[in-house]
Amino acid sequence: MKLNQELIDEIRSEASITEVIGHYLPLVKKGRSYTAVCPFHDDHDPSLSISEDKQIYKCFVCGNGGNVFTFVMNYKKLSFPESVAEVAKIIGKQIDIDLALEEKKVLPNQRLYDVHKETAAFCNYLLSSKGGSAAKAYLEKRGLSEEIISTFEIGYDPSGSVLYKFLHSKGYSDQEVIEANLGRLGANGMYDVFGERVLFPIQDPEGNYVAFTARDISGRDVSKYINTAETKIYTKGNVLYNYHRARPAVRDSGRVIVCEGVMDVIAFARAGISYAVATLGTACSRRQLELLKELSNNLLLAYDGDDAGQNAILKLGTMALQEGMNITVLNNETGLDPDEIVTVYEGKGLSDLVGQAIPFMDFVLRYYQKRLNLDNYNDRKEMAIRVGALIDLLRDDYDKTNYSEELYRITRLHKVQTATASHREPRDPRVPLPQFSLDGLTKAEYTILVSMAENRRGAELYKQELGTLLNENCARLAVMILEDYRRYGSCSFARLYDQCEDPVLKELITDLSGNPTLPQEYDEMILEGSLLKVKEEMKRRKLAVLQEKLKKIEVLDPTEAERILKEYADISKEIGGSNEYKKEKQ
Repeated sequence: MKLNQELIDEIRSEASITEVIGHYLPLVKKGRSYTAVCPFHDDHDPSLSISEDKQIYKCFVCGNGGNVFTFVMNYKKLSFPESVAEVAKIIGKQIDIDLALEEKKVLPNQRLYDVHKETAAFCNYLLSSKGGSAAKAYLEKRGLSEEIISTFEIGYDPSGSVLYKFLHSKGYSDQEVIEANLGRLGANGMYDVFGERVLFPIQDPEGNYVAFTARDISGRDVSKYINTAETKIYTKGNVLYNYHRARPAVRDSGRVIVCEGVMDVIAFARAGISYAVATLGTACSRRQLELLKELSNNLLLAYDGDDAGQNAILKLGTMALQEGMNITVLNNETGLDPDEIVTVYEGKGLSDLVGQAIPFMDFVLRYYQKRLNLDNYNDRKEMAIRVGALIDLLRDDYDKTNYSEELYRITRLHKVQTATASHREPRDPRVPLPQFSLDGLTKAEYTILVSMAENRRGAELYKQELGTLLNENCARLAVMILEDYRRYGSCSFARLYDQCEDPVLKELITDLSGNPTLPQEYDEMILEGSLLKVKEEMKRRKLAVLQEKLKKIEVLDPTEAERILKEYADISKEIGGSNEYKKEKQ
């Protein structure tokens, strides 16, 4: 039996989200909703909110959210069809789905994903062929076993454009090979970008092959490592190397190790540590930090011991501290990078260092002591100001007190309380994110959407009074809600979540479902107040447009000018304002 939409809807409507999530996690009832310790980040207080009414869950700390199928997919790392079958099993519904028949969803730019996957498999094969003997010897010299090579799907691209010829034989056009940054057109025709290099495949968070980092073994190239240039499916700042493999191990260990490059990640794997990822360089983007937060709230930073690596630790640690994350640092005084440590000291040397990781603030104090002349007042002042600002970001008052005292001992200067610290406390990651603190207009539009989904009468009032919303995404979701009523005679946020392809709208649905400041049940008086607020804002914006037109009244057709003046006066009267244009003329 093939999975179809009717069966999906049937299982979703029969499944209780609290029953499904409660199958895996202990739940605590809180008002009309339930809470649980979030399994998708390092959570100690229940931060996962589950709405039984809307059949949606949301964690406002790590952002994970969705319906029953989403939870099972994320929790058990299943495909969508597998998650549907799992939910059916939990609720005791007998279904007969042949998962092998389920077609994989075709992604945009699917050919680009496919050509990278073909390349990874082919080059991995070539590494074990006669032509790959030199590359294999190089990897063995670096201490990489057959198991490591297989796990990380390491490959080899020989000279002679062997890869291009293979891809051409598989039906990929020159343009596709060029777009994938696997080949280029030279004076003598197409040639491989990564010729005579060992290839390390890079995959996105979903495990799709998107790029390569490649190590020269010829000794003739100035650049030891080169990487895939930005393509339609790859932006370096949007991925973390080994992310998809590390996820289960991160959940078990409760933390994630962050390092620079592929060989560092592989070094940790050689030491038996499988929860390391790499930023593929010393820079860490905001998107990469978001991905790290989705893995765990506990980071162990293991960049190299050179200046670039130490500076990167300070920068990334500061960013993570601002997000309320817990940061430790590999206390690496050996002068070696993780790959060299494993080679020299074997796995125990690296695992011992992991066990002896130091708090980020200890690293910060050492960092500035090494780089500043503390016999000089200005340098001591700089350290007191810079380190003091980081101390203010700490969540634990005990830590704040002790590090402030340590800073004073080192600099002999009192820590100056920063403006940020004097006005607000740093955000605790267990406290709901700013979606709970909505501005008036946003809250009005969110209230309208929730009311529409809660009661068909609310949807009818929306159509009569407004028909659209000011926020583009809110307006799009309103259309989806109306369409849901038209097709099914009812509205279900859980059903909308499944049917929606846009990740922005998916997140909006989970935000609406989990925000306790929004109405928890249909209240027509609250809805009418929200409709009025949005309607008045629409009129104010229309008034502003008319004001701009009236600035050019002298060049307008008299009839058109009179119409605009009348419309301006009518709207001003409706919203209780005055005709400012006439006042200015008088």
